[in-house]
Amino acid sequence: MLPTASKGRSSSSSSSSSSSRPNNPMLLPYLRRIIKWQQMDIEYTFWQMLHLCTSPKVVYQHTKYHKQTKNQWARDDPAFVVICYLLLAVATLAYCAAYDHSTAHTLLVIFSVLLFHFLLTGVFLATFVGS
Repeated sequence: MLPTASKGRSSSSSSSSSSSRPNNPMLLPYLRRIIKWQQMDIEYTFWQMLHLCTSPKVVYQHTKYHKQTKNQWARDDPAFVVICYLLLAVATLAYCAAYDHSTAHTLLVIFSVLLFHFLLTGVFLATFVGS
């Protein structure tokens, strides 16, 4: 990206503000999009989930085309993560309804599955197992 000049800023103030920015400039807009349902492509997300189960080669080809056009492997919107998170919460709730007796334990199991098993395990695997 080309640098831009801004009026009224000295070089020392711009260097101090840039050091406090996160390393990944895509992370903050990605996290902002989680709460905006209008910006998520829900239809493509369900199409992708269905085809990952039935014909993953088609999803790979679409992802490869996306890499060639936008030069990134990742999706622009967090719809896949949000839908997967919600479906996992519903499945965990159904499991707890079938096998559990207390509401407090049900909430603990849902929290545990969503936070530790899904989110933290995913972050760990993406960080340390990937190339």
